[in-house]
Amino acid sequence: MDKIEESLQKVKKELFNNPSVKEYFRLKDIVKNDKSINKLNKEIKLHQKLMCQNKNNDEIYFKEKELYETNLKLLESNPIYVNFNEIKEEVNSLLVEVREALN
Repeated sequence: MDKIEESLQKVKKELFNNPSVKEYFRLKDIVKNDKSINKLNKEIKLHQKLMCQNKNNDEIYFKEKELYETNLKLLESNPIYVNFNEIKEEVNSLLVEVREALN
């Protein structure tokens, strides 16, 4: 293994041992398997789709928009979902730092 590969493996190991990265993967798994979050995501996508399909029918469009917004508020108030999005932003910032350091 050459020095560059060794250095990359070391960076990778450090990243995966970072507490934020560990928490990201833990929460990602929880979100992926959470039935209420999955249901809300499906509802949100359904109402988005129905809004698009009914953009020329105000009655249906605004009904679907209200349902969309209600489900979105429920999702965005879920503590697991909120924590996951916060840690995801933190990990993204960390990855940007790594990328900039490698340039």
